[in-house]
Amino acid sequence: MWDKIVDFIKEYDLGRVMELLRSIDWSAVLKNPIFIGLTLGFLGFAIYKKKLRLLVVVLSLFAFVFLVQMVTPQGNEYVPKEKIFMFIGGGIGLAILNLYMFFFHD
Repeated sequence: MWDKIVDFIKEYDLGRVMELLRSIDWSAVLKNPIFIGLTLGFLGFAIYKKKLRLLVVVLSLFAFVFLVQMVTPQGNEYVPKEKIFMFIGGGIGLAILNLYMFFFHD
């Protein structure tokens, strides 16, 4: 099993993963009926079971992917300071929200 994980990491290096994230057509994903059904099913389950923490974690992961996609440069471009600060601030905000939800919220 460890060999499979190492092979996956070798095959999908950070640059390739960033290129894959950048190539996703989010408008097509949001219009996909399978995605809509799974999303509504997950939301219904989370609300019915009152799993607010699970909902926050999943939404935080989507927000983090959005932040990474927004900040990563295309090709050999440099990343402006404003985008780096936005990424740091968004990451800190997501971390604080998740820490609050897991340790302080009843």
